Amino acid sequence: MGKVKEIYYHPISKIIILLLFLWIVATIGIQFLEEGDLKEVENAFWWTIVTITTVGYGDYAPQSFYGRILAIFLMLAGIGLVSTVTGSISSIFTTRKIMQGRGLGMVESSNHIVVCGWNENVDHLLSCMDQIVTENKDNIVLINDLTEDQLNSVKARFSNLNLDFVRGDHSSESTLKLASLKKAKSLIVISDDSIPEDDDKTILTTLTVKNLFPNLKVVAYVTERKKIPYLKRANADEVITDENFKSFLAATHIIEPGVPQAVNQLLDVHSKHRFKSEKINEDFIGKNFRELFNHYKNNNLLCIGLYNENEAMGYEDLLSGGADALDQFIEKKLKEAGHGLKDSRTEVILNPKDDFKIKEGQGAILII
Repeated sequence: MGKVKEIYYHPISKIIILLLFLWIVATIGIQFLEEGDLKEVENAFWWTIVTITTVGYGDYAPQSFYGRILAIFLMLAGIGLVSTVTGSISSIFTTRKIMQGRGLGMVESSNHIVVCGWNENVDHLLSCMDQIVTENKDNIVLINDLTEDQLNSVKARFSNLNLDFVRGDHSSESTLKLASLKKAKSLIVISDDSIPEDDDKTILTTLTVKNLFPNLKVVAYVTERKKIPYLKRANADEVITDENFKSFLAATHIIEPGVPQAVNQLLDVHSKHRFKSEKINEDFIGKNFRELFNHYKNNNLLCIGLYNENEAMGYEDLLSGGADALDQFIEKKLKEAGHGLKDSRTEVILNPKDDFKIKEGQGAILII
């Protein structure tokens, strides 16, 4: 009922109603004032709308003095009303474009990727997306508090990407809804270096998103490893931290030279050889890994493992079982929203045995 009332009181609705009223009254009036063809209802209707819109085909014309006076009135009224309608519609679209450009309007995208937060890692993330996906690029929606100048700079640097923008607090439900999360493919939460306790905000954003859209894939980035369990309890599908990676590189530079260089090369999107994943052709379902490996090898690709996204656990398995206040808050919010917490992490099987049977839903991890 509220939606109908909103439409009724919209300025354009009032103008359209006035046009319809004028159309009907003028049709009755011309029938009353004229003889001949304009006495017919369909002819009178046709003549009225043609006159109001000032098209003036000339197939029918009033002959009486008062009929012509009515025609003059309709022409003048029609010019004003039609101009007002077209002007209002143009204004709505222009305002919507301006609002979207400033990050204050609803994003009109589907199957898009949402990136919440901003730090130096987002630049690298966008660069990777630009390099990895060469065709049919997904729309990317950024949610942060960048200024208009900063946003224009980002759009200029990544002109090949389809970027949209929502300005605001990404832990806010109203801000998240502007990003059309219902139609999104996935969401990435990046810690904001400018915000104290930024990992806590990442947890809150993840919890909010999963309460609103439990099936949306959420990848969360944290700076402190100790916050990973909380993100898992908030139902994050994947959690990324660079603490372990930095330690690994430092150690292997000394103990296993060559390994860190190879890892860096494989992780570089500009490198000739890098990691890639893809769904396995259904022809290989039920066959052993050796056949799949040989297939990729014949195409100059190295299959080093398999992955699937079918694992799931209940929230009782993930919560610590203690009296941690954050645990209790997360569990309470999930239950209030009517969602069970699931851990849908991607399972990876590296270097499977030759006789390992390929299952439906699995994908291949490749080095190209």
